[in-house]
Amino acid sequence: MCMVSINVDEAALRDMRPELDTTAAIRLWAQELVDHRMQQMRMEDEETMSIEEARAMVHAAIHEEYAKV
Repeated sequence: MCMVSINVDEAALRDMRPELDTTAAIRLWAQELVDHRMQQMRMEDEETMSIEEARAMVHAAIHEEYAKV
């Protein structure tokens, strides 16, 4: 793991989200945002199909379709 620092306009953030009234609350909120985005990125990577997988799916679909004839 690594640690990063970010600058947050606390006044603007508190205007939008009054419950983020402490540094600890803002830190937790920011961590949750990063964790959520990382999870999305993992899911995007898993959705990507290799050319070999795509080719196999096409061949299977063709075989299945022509087996009906």
